[in-house]
Amino acid sequence: MNIGFLGPKGTFSEEALDVWIEKSGTAPEACTKIAFPTIIDVINAVDSQIDMGIVPIENSLEGSVNTTIDCLIHEADAKIHAEVVLPITQHLFAKEEIPFDKIKYVYSHPQALYQCRKFLMKNLPNAELKEVSSTAEGARIASESALPGVAAVGGISLVKLYNLKVIANNIQDGKNNMTRFYVLSDKDAEPTGNDKTTIVFSTANRPGSLFACLKIFADKNLNLTKIESRPSRRVLGEYIFFIEVEGHRRIEPLKSAIEELKRISGFCKILGSYPKMCLTLSN
Repeated sequence: MNIGFLGPKGTFSEEALDVWIEKSGTAPEACTKIAFPTIIDVINAVDSQIDMGIVPIENSLEGSVNTTIDCLIHEADAKIHAEVVLPITQHLFAKEEIPFDKIKYVYSHPQALYQCRKFLMKNLPNAELKEVSSTAEGARIASESALPGVAAVGGISLVKLYNLKVIANNIQDGKNNMTRFYVLSDKDAEPTGNDKTTIVFSTANRPGSLFACLKIFADKNLNLTKIESRPSRRVLGEYIFFIEVEGHRRIEPLKSAIEELKRISGFCKILGSYPKMCLTLSN
């Protein structure tokens, strides 16, 4: 089984993938991990280049990963098969041990930099923050750069992988820093009795239309665990709503709720039903 993740090697996405492989009972030797340069590449490769892929969907400090949401809405037919929750600790490292005031550049994924912005603003106010495709890519740049004062932010596994020195540990802004990942496949999961379903839909541009859609779930005593809006990409001010709801799409009462939603919404797409799980790994 080929499984894709946001690379290069050593990213939090790869860590989350390792957790899913272990906890799902999948034999590691039966899996071939394939690194992709972007989240969009991972999603679009599902069912063509890879059997499954893992992508971040939200962080407890910085919120949703809009790239993932938008690609699932507008571009991909991949289905959500599982979810993984990973505790995240961020560290500052460089090729050599250098004081804060000598650091000129800090490379990392945008989410990682945002998660550490208070620390970076306080301790490295003059450093230029450089956004790259992943924390591992930032670590690679720091390890290979011939320029002085180049550092990176990422997980502790990158230190050994890229032969770096830790400058500061646990620099994220909050202790409860968690990232949730979707495991994607060409089909979602069978019902387990403890499931969630992700749905995207649009409404008519008139008063009460969103209320009417959400009332369907309230009337059936279905709990929405996430709701947010994303631009429709058609008209300014028009939105598509992204929701997660407890239950499986093939099991009542959610099954009939989805049918009602399809009748009154302008657009409705089921992204998948999957076990409601919190698989964690201590960093």
